Amino acid sequence: MKKLIALLTILIASHCAFSQDLIVTAEGDSIECKITRIGNDFIHFSVYGKSGVLLMRSRLPLTQVQSYQQADPEEKNEKIDPLNKDEELPNKYEDLPVVYEEFLPASFRLSLNTGYTYQLGGYDGLPNSYKKQLQSLWNVGAELSCFISDDVGIGAKYNYIFTRADEDFQPPVSTAFGFSSIRDEKVSFRYVGLLLGFRNFLYDDQIVNYFISGGVIKYRTDGLADGAPFYQEGHTFGAVVGVSYDFLFHRNVGIGVGAEVNIANLREFDNNGNIVPADFSLTRVDLTLGFRFFK
Repeated sequence: MKKLIALLTILIASHCAFSQDLIVTAEGDSIECKITRIGNDFIHFSVYGKSGVLLMRSRLPLTQVQSYQQADPEEKNEKIDPLNKDEELPNKYEDLPVVYEEFLPASFRLSLNTGYTYQLGGYDGLPNSYKKQLQSLWNVGAELSCFISDDVGIGAKYNYIFTRADEDFQPPVSTAFGFSSIRDEKVSFRYVGLLLGFRNFLYDDQIVNYFISGGVIKYRTDGLADGAPFYQEGHTFGAVVGVSYDFLFHRNVGIGVGAEVNIANLREFDNNGNIVPADFSLTRVDLTLGFRFFK
């Protein structure tokens, strides 16, 4: 905390014209800034240079804030330490206009993703070289969340996962339904589900999101066996847990990275028109990169 205050002191020394608000820490240090949001646990603020250039965004725990004062009398908020609750700070910025809009958490979040997927199970008995092709997939997807509070949201999630394998081999009859060779196989998953999300503001422009989702996974394979086309398909219920980090480079637009685990197991599927029992794992790990849109 002392290092943060020291850094802020250096930055504050180079700006004044655009600084409208004042924070006084529990140690008595003053921070001239623009307060962007006051949460349950933190006060968020931005520091600007003389020309209005953003120098940094940061936050302080409310437990380490003695008091704060905002420039606009109509938006004035104060938190005063119980030991100094009768003390009031002079509002020396009260004649300055409000230049920067106060930050308000977005009500909607749209995430568009793509990335790498690794399937943890399935394809037992196949050659390792061919198995690796089937277990390494690409994903594209989207999430739409509506936040019912600053921290909690509900929404929907969609993923399309696909890969392709091409190799000739001689698989065991017991694990490949009697085929003597397989080549040019295409595999895809589709997931549609509901999600419950939680977000944590590191800063106004940096957000960590956590979510859990449940929905339906549809699995499909198309390929050639002994030169003849075949297919396998089935569907089952799946669950997804994940975390992502969003960085906003504009108030309504950002980029993000994420990681999630998808848990599902296929108990039966349609094999060329015949329903056969199975114990086929669809569990996988997704690593994603994408754009974020907020409103």
